[in-house]
Amino acid sequence: MKKRVLRVGLISSYVPKKCGIATYSRDLIEAMNDRGDFDWRVVAAEDPSESHDYGDRALAVIKKDSLESYHVAAKSLNAWRPDVILLEHEYGLYGGEWSDFKKDGIDFHVPTGNYVLELINRLTAPVITTLHTVLTDPGDARRRTINQIDKRTSKFVAMTNDTRDVLGQDYGIKGSHVAVIPHGVPQADKQDRRVILEKLGLREDRFYMLITGLIGPNKGIDVVIRALPKILSKHPQVTLLVVGQTHPDILASAGEAYREGLLRLAEELGVSNALQFVNEYLPTERLVDYFTIADIYLTIHSDPEQSASGTLAYALGCGLAAISTPYRYAREVLADGRGFLVPFNSHEAIVKQANELIENTKLRQQTRKKAMKYGDMMSWPIVAEAYLRLFQEVITEDKVISEYAHDKTATITVL
Repeated sequence: MKKRVLRVGLISSYVPKKCGIATYSRDLIEAMNDRGDFDWRVVAAEDPSESHDYGDRALAVIKKDSLESYHVAAKSLNAWRPDVILLEHEYGLYGGEWSDFKKDGIDFHVPTGNYVLELINRLTAPVITTLHTVLTDPGDARRRTINQIDKRTSKFVAMTNDTRDVLGQDYGIKGSHVAVIPHGVPQADKQDRRVILEKLGLREDRFYMLITGLIGPNKGIDVVIRALPKILSKHPQVTLLVVGQTHPDILASAGEAYREGLLRLAEELGVSNALQFVNEYLPTERLVDYFTIADIYLTIHSDPEQSASGTLAYALGCGLAAISTPYRYAREVLADGRGFLVPFNSHEAIVKQANELIENTKLRQQTRKKAMKYGDMMSWPIVAEAYLRLFQEVITEDKVISEYAHDKTATITVL
């Protein structure tokens, strides 16, 4: 008998949209597709100004601020009759109300993304929700959105144990309702470093520090540039590679002003020759090439609440020694000697840690070995297998509940 094909509906941003969640979703789908009998369709979330071609796998497109598009998407998904729905959740992906609240003396005006409830509450298949942002003390409106998603979700997926704990402490969600599945990572091919350097047009005699991802002020690139003079004074062979396109939202509102400001800062500090931008949104295989040739990875995010980072996950997957600010995702994945944490907004701390890693080859190699071992557990095939097991668990549980609900003879015995 032929094995039944698993049908999965995906709600997410999706490639060719340039965002981390779109890339994550594509990589996860491809990895699951490699594991066996699998079929999928996507409901793609995009901003009002966007119009991407998602190919024949797209059932519908959600226009972020169009409530009607969520209703149409629900009808399209139900008509396709998936076995399970996978919702990729990030507040800013979906439209709806905005919330004003104060935290640590700072006023916030943030999206709640509550329009997604108009979609998932109309679906007939069980829903699994992967949470890409989980905030401590999120404010009443954002907490309410997650709690309402919880009512329609068979299982949440968190990427770290810390995130699962926060869901319990700040949202009242039971740990048994949360599966921890790490952010997936590609595995670097065993290529000669010199061959990759030549392909990328880079020199063999340089020591490369790397920053990747969509470029914006939250990346702390200016802090790293301020660290360069004292690093170069001891290690003139260092080059800082900044690989990535400016974030589309920043491009739309301010153009390349931030990147141009970084170039001016480097010139003022006399380190322009040690700074190289690769202003492109690269496909995964080319991005992995940069991870492969790098000596140190830098992730100097300014947001202590960041609960996931695809770029840091990639660095671990490629076995890189990483220097990071202590945001929540980094604190967990770089523990036990897998990387190094430096205080927020401290270029002096970056100088000290980078110089130590450059000078101490043994420490760098030990760190890389630990990072690689941890990254192996995050490879896309392992992550895909975990998701597929979770799908089957939720589908089976949903069938049992449905059969019980429709069994008119079923009774409950109270002891």
